[in-house]
Amino acid sequence: MKYSPSDILRKFVMRKCIENLVWTSEHAVWLNLTFWENVTKKAYANKCWDKLCKTIRRENPDFRLVGVWARQGRGAWHIHAVCNQRFDLVWLKSKAMRCGFGQSFFVKELDSRKDTPQKIARYITGYCTDKNGLDPVKDKGIRRTIFVGKNVKVVNMRWKSVLKKVTALGKSMAEEFQAEEFKEMTKFEKEFSTEGRKKSWETWGDWYRRNRDYWFKLGWDTLSDEIQKEYKELDEFCSRYFETGRWSYV
Repeated sequence: MKYSPSDILRKFVMRKCIENLVWTSEHAVWLNLTFWENVTKKAYANKCWDKLCKTIRRENPDFRLVGVWARQGRGAWHIHAVCNQRFDLVWLKSKAMRCGFGQSFFVKELDSRKDTPQKIARYITGYCTDKNGLDPVKDKGIRRTIFVGKNVKVVNMRWKSVLKKVTALGKSMAEEFQAEEFKEMTKFEKEFSTEGRKKSWETWGDWYRRNRDYWFKLGWDTLSDEIQKEYKELDEFCSRYFETGRWSYV
C-alpha cells in the first residue's frame, strides 16, 4: 500500500511522541477504550472522550496521553493510546461507563525493556493507516490523533527530516548558481537551455524527483564531517537514504 506524505509524517510524529512519553514515565500504561454501543459518529465519540479525559485530569493533574482514534470494521470508533498513569481498574471502569464507554477495555502496564517504547509506538501508529477502518470519503479530514497533557507533542506535523532540509539547502544553492549562469548566457542560450529547469513536458513532481539527488548532494557537501555524522545518527530518514537510496517525502 502506498501512503501519502501526510500519513507517513503523522505516523512518524505519533511514534516519536509515544516513545518520548514511555521514556519519561515511571509507569507507562497501554490503554484501549471501546464504546458500549456501536458509536459511528465522531462528534459523539469526541464528547465522551472529553468528559472522561476531564474526569481523569481532575483526579490526576499530571496525566499525559498520546493516542489515536480508529474505526473497527463495523465502523465503531475506539481509542488506542499510551499514558503515564496507573489506574484503579474499578474506578476507571466506573468513570468510563458514566462517560459512554463500555465495560470491556484493555489496560496493561508496559515493561521496562529497552525496545518497549519502539514496539508499542509501532503497534499504535499502525492504526494511523494500515489497521484503521477509515472511510476515505466519509472520514476525510477527521482528526485522528490525541494528545493530552504538557510536553507530550515533542514533534509536530511541521517537522521536516534532515533529508528534506539538506535538499532544500541544495536546491537554494543550485537556483543561485543557475541565476548567475543565466546572466552570462546569450539570448539564444537562454531560449534553449533547460539544465536544472522544469521541462515543458514535466510535472513539478517529475522535475523535483529528477533533481533531488543532485540538490541533496550539493547541500550535504557543504556540511562538516561532525554535522554529517550527527545527522546520520539522529535522523532515520537520512541514514536510510544512505543505506538503501530510499527517498522519504517527510
